[in-house]
Amino acid sequence: MFRLSLKSILARKGRMILTALAVIAGTAFLSGVFIFTDTMRGEFNTMFGDAFAKTDAVVRSASSVKGEFDEARRDRMADSMIARVAAAPGVDEAEGGVTAIAAITVGDKIIGQDGPPKLGTSWSPSDASPFTLAEGTAPHGPDQVVIDRGSAKTGKLKVGDQVTITTIKGVRQFTITGIATFSGRDSSLGATWALFDLPVAQEFVTGEPGKIDEIYVTGDGSMSDQQLVESIQKSLNDPSVEVITGAQMTKENQDTISRALDALMIFLVIFALISLFVGSFIIFNVFSISAAQRAQENALLRAVGARRSQVTLAMFTEAVIIGLIGSVLGCLGGIGLAALVLKFLTSANFLPSDTSLSMKPTGFVITVIVGVVVTVLCAIVPAIRSGRVPPLAAMRDVAIDRADMSRKRLIGGVVVLLAAIGSIAAGLTGDKQLLGLGAGLLFVTLIVLGPLLAGPFARALSPLFTRISPVAGRLAARNAERNPKRTALTAGALAIVVALVVTVATMGATAKASVRQIFSESVVADYTVSGKQAQLGLPPTLMAEIQSADSIDALAWAVSFVNMKSTSSADKPASARATVLDGAQAQRILQVNFQSGSFAALNSDTMLVSKRNADDNSIKVGDTYDVTTQNGVTRQVKVAGIVDTNLFGARILSRDLFTDSGQLMLDFAVFVKAADPQTITTLEQIVKKYPTAQLQSRSQYISDQSSQIDGFLNFIYGLLGMSLFIAVIGIVITLLLSVYERRREIGLTRAVGMTRRQVRASVLLESLLTSLLGVLLGAVLGVALGWVVFQAIKDEGLSVYELPMSWVIYTAVGAVLLALAAALWPARKAARSNVLEAIATT
Repeated sequence: MFRLSLKSILARKGRMILTALAVIAGTAFLSGVFIFTDTMRGEFNTMFGDAFAKTDAVVRSASSVKGEFDEARRDRMADSMIARVAAAPGVDEAEGGVTAIAAITVGDKIIGQDGPPKLGTSWSPSDASPFTLAEGTAPHGPDQVVIDRGSAKTGKLKVGDQVTITTIKGVRQFTITGIATFSGRDSSLGATWALFDLPVAQEFVTGEPGKIDEIYVTGDGSMSDQQLVESIQKSLNDPSVEVITGAQMTKENQDTISRALDALMIFLVIFALISLFVGSFIIFNVFSISAAQRAQENALLRAVGARRSQVTLAMFTEAVIIGLIGSVLGCLGGIGLAALVLKFLTSANFLPSDTSLSMKPTGFVITVIVGVVVTVLCAIVPAIRSGRVPPLAAMRDVAIDRADMSRKRLIGGVVVLLAAIGSIAAGLTGDKQLLGLGAGLLFVTLIVLGPLLAGPFARALSPLFTRISPVAGRLAARNAERNPKRTALTAGALAIVVALVVTVATMGATAKASVRQIFSESVVADYTVSGKQAQLGLPPTLMAEIQSADSIDALAWAVSFVNMKSTSSADKPASARATVLDGAQAQRILQVNFQSGSFAALNSDTMLVSKRNADDNSIKVGDTYDVTTQNGVTRQVKVAGIVDTNLFGARILSRDLFTDSGQLMLDFAVFVKAADPQTITTLEQIVKKYPTAQLQSRSQYISDQSSQIDGFLNFIYGLLGMSLFIAVIGIVITLLLSVYERRREIGLTRAVGMTRRQVRASVLLESLLTSLLGVLLGAVLGVALGWVVFQAIKDEGLSVYELPMSWVIYTAVGAVLLALAAALWPARKAARSNVLEAIATT
């Protein structure tokens, strides 16, 4: 039987290729994810390894606060520490450095893509520095800067050109004296770098003269790195600082990036598995069609003595071989997908041009195993049915599927649907995890009840299709009706993609509507000043200039990370994100409901919390917390109010607390209330001085905030595009196999007068019927899923449910057009079939 399986595959190469296509498409996405993340991980590891290759030890503050991406934000040290470190035994060289946000601009254009960081740092002549001059000279004095070669290429800059640089201290003009590389690369994975001499960097980049972030140490070779660390630690004898080896520093950076890449990989793998799930419909459908078309062959095998188990095992063997071939080819396809992404990233200067693809063996093994397992699972039911074919089936000439007549299917589908409704109802009143179970059961309902709906749907559309083309329309409807499970599975693959797109669009529209509502209700400012790129923020000097203008009232708000610990708990301090603003200004600019307290109660000794935060953590007015800022200062604050809005997150701290501690912060936005309409001219003149800032009206700002989610949504749609591609492939495969199965029937209809045009029309209309069923089921399921997801996460700040009907319509029309386009090849093949060969019986 094994030899028979091999011969069967070789004898039907076309069917094998069609079956493998769905496997290839799904596994290509999965392997592409592994290749891309492995390549990025390898590039980051190499970059950080090169950056600290000549650094033997690093001295830094022992006080740290975890940032948004689990990175450590540390206190700064006095630069007098450099001399103390240099005097330690075993030290040959000690260089202090600082790093903070610094945006390079030419005119009003920011150099670099939105996303990668814009950084300023101190120049070091040490060989241990990752920066090496490629052109020009090192910076000296308050008006000189060196930039990375990637920024120079992007901005078409050269030595001697003037650039504007914006930092936490404001805006200044600098002359480019040199162009540098980072560890031999044009840049560090898309980041832009502005390098100043240390005093300028301390004063202008960090705003803290006399302070440094870290000290990079090179040993004299008399001791190992670990011995050097111990020597420095002993020499300093200061618990406020810590000393680590250069290898530890490298590993910390690599681990931070690795965690971020792991999260990205999991996110991408989810969509790869969605593509495989969609592809499984196609794989199952192809095996089912194959089993039906080989009913005579299997019946003959049974008649000459083959056991059921042998016939079943033969199809399993085919599934394993096809799954293996498809998965291996999918890995090759993944290399192509990853190469396309890599080309895009290199063209955007995010990666060096000489970056090469890499894939660990585990990624290849996982992809092949997943591909084979999915293929075999899809072949279980068709294989069992093949083994159950009675010998008398050898007399049949066509394959007919009566799966829609199954009472068990109807009962099972109703039970699953009721279970889904029950889980959703229970999730709305109790455990939200049951909402996820209910959503999953809705997909199962689609799979189970789909064949029951295909037949009635085809009969319902038959009169309409008959009007379009009397002969072709009736034939298309009957072809879809007589194989309802095949039609339902093909439509089901498309339905899943449509459902996911509608769900994502619904959540995007809901999020945007919620943001618009929150800002519309809470912010009564006339104008808003914000950064052109959110990561850059606004220098505090901008707010100071706005406040100094006549007839203007303004509120600036920032974001900071702090360590917080309840004074009533023995738990360790936990890192938290806090919004920072001035209470008196907020009282005049914002209209926010309070459960208790007010903005007037916010000062350096108090804190406000959101209602949700208070409910989730049993926080009440009067509770006290120890708050440690990023520069290591600890203050005790009391909860003075509970605010009923999600505008500023879980907790709000006073700007006075940070001013008293000496910590500088970039503002996130400035809300401006102008008593005199003519003050817009004054605002424009102020904002014009800051090339990273933009002035917007209230409506423009609200619209801009709500549209920020569009980039993420487009990314999701792009990932779902692979699933849509697989669904379209499924339509092509199903129609091609259907045309092959009905070649005799098509030949007979041609022999009695049916034209090629009518044959093409019948295939196209069958595709239209299938796509309409898929779109209808997908739209209904997508709307239901969107509502379920909204109910599950509405406590996260989503206050308005909005169904984007335009997106539902666009998705439906687009899916139908793609399905019709996919049917062109099968339709042409059917129309060009040889009539004499089709009707021949010998």
